[in-house]
Amino acid sequence: MISQEVEPTEKRKKTIPEPPSTLFSSLPPEIVENILARVSRWAYPRLSLVSKSFRSLLSPLEIYKTRSEIGVNETCFYVCLKLPNQSCASWFSLWTEPNKRTKRRGKTTFKRDSSGNSVVPTPFSSFHSPPFPRYIATTVGSEIYIIGGPDGEPSSSVRILDCRNHTWRDGPNMTVARDDAYTALHDGKIYVIGGCDIDAYSTNWIEVFDVRTQSWTALPGPGPDADEELRRAYYFIIVNVCKGKIYVETIGKYYTYEPKDGTWKLVRERSNLFFSNSVEAWCEMENVLYCCTELGYLMWSTTEIEGREWREIKGLDKLREHLKSGNEFEMANYGGKLLVMWCLHSDLCMRNKIWYAKICLESRGNGREVWGKVECVDMLTFPVETYKRFCCLTASV
Repeated sequence: MISQEVEPTEKRKKTIPEPPSTLFSSLPPEIVENILARVSRWAYPRLSLVSKSFRSLLSPLEIYKTRSEIGVNETCFYVCLKLPNQSCASWFSLWTEPNKRTKRRGKTTFKRDSSGNSVVPTPFSSFHSPPFPRYIATTVGSEIYIIGGPDGEPSSSVRILDCRNHTWRDGPNMTVARDDAYTALHDGKIYVIGGCDIDAYSTNWIEVFDVRTQSWTALPGPGPDADEELRRAYYFIIVNVCKGKIYVETIGKYYTYEPKDGTWKLVRERSNLFFSNSVEAWCEMENVLYCCTELGYLMWSTTEIEGREWREIKGLDKLREHLKSGNEFEMANYGGKLLVMWCLHSDLCMRNKIWYAKICLESRGNGREVWGKVECVDMLTFPVETYKRFCCLTASV
């Protein structure tokens, strides 16, 4: 009997799926760019590691132009810290990691932020960070304008941060060197008020920067007949522009300025906001002003209210218990939600931490009331030992 040796059959090889980068290579570049533009920008660093083609598409600014064209925008959030013995501010980006779980110190009855926010130092590819930008910064789309200098350091310079690639460039200088001037954005123009001697610069005490033409226009101040409070620029608390008029609210009075004929008008002798509180921070959202007082009250006002009366945002009594223990505040428009930040200087172990709350707002009673609902309360920890001051800035990218 002849034994027949049977050769073992070869095992069938498993089909390995084609990598995404290979699949995408068969598509036209403009289609791939359109797909990537719809992906969250938080995923771009990881996608850049997939292939050279992905990296080449995500690196240029064209990807952000495509995002803008198809209506895909995300809020880019920065926190600037004034560190001891440093003239320039340290910038940090708020990084979103939805599934990240981190330990948090401190007690709160509110829901924790599910987005898993953390902070990372912002790398700038050119120049150095400008001085601490509180009050002198204005956001226009994906760019942040730092205009003039901080308190005690007058400057006519304009520095512009492109938040898409974190690069700085110089803009056209103002005609006057200013420090701690107030800025407001309206209809593509940045209004800069004060920060210089009102008598020496009576003809250009206000300057307006046209973002489209990148040019400055000077406007006169209130003149020698203005009362002392308006003449002292550092008393300004809130400045904004609405319907072509400049609104200036001081500790004791509230004014409007009409650029067309250069006239100032006293609206009311004393704002109800400042009888027992002082404003610590404010921001503007859809022509409505919001502010936080030193006692933790969150207020709102609009030009539609006669006499520009300030009213309390309702439904936030529990949050105020947290806010009243803080002694430095910041506010920002965070993708249509009101973001309030505060720190607790009384606790030395919190010197590298900042609390924040996200608040959803709702108008009720035919616009006569604003109600707030706290979405979450959480805390950010920064990779520093301590800081002296902080401010926050947002941009749409």
